[in-house]
Amino acid sequence: MKPSLVSLQANLEVPMGSGELAKIIYDAIIPETRSAPSDRAEVKVSVRSSVLFLEISAEDLTALRAAMNSYLAWISGCMRTVESVASQNP
Repeated sequence: MKPSLVSLQANLEVPMGSGELAKIIYDAIIPETRSAPSDRAEVKVSVRSSVLFLEISAEDLTALRAAMNSYLAWISGCMRTVESVASQNP
């Protein structure tokens, strides 16, 4: 993200229910932080215990909203995939 006069930030805490699931989701989405499709937003992801933390910084509200939507959609998709695999392998 290039320097800007306006900077917006959103901090999200997403409870995962277990530390194992939090680590799985973290490992699945961390590559997205290294190859962001836009230089208007930057995302830092961390995990503590069973909670996934997202720190999103953006130049404008549109970029902030887009980054939030993208990461929450990826997290949701990852969770559905893990639940699907777990239900097939009891």
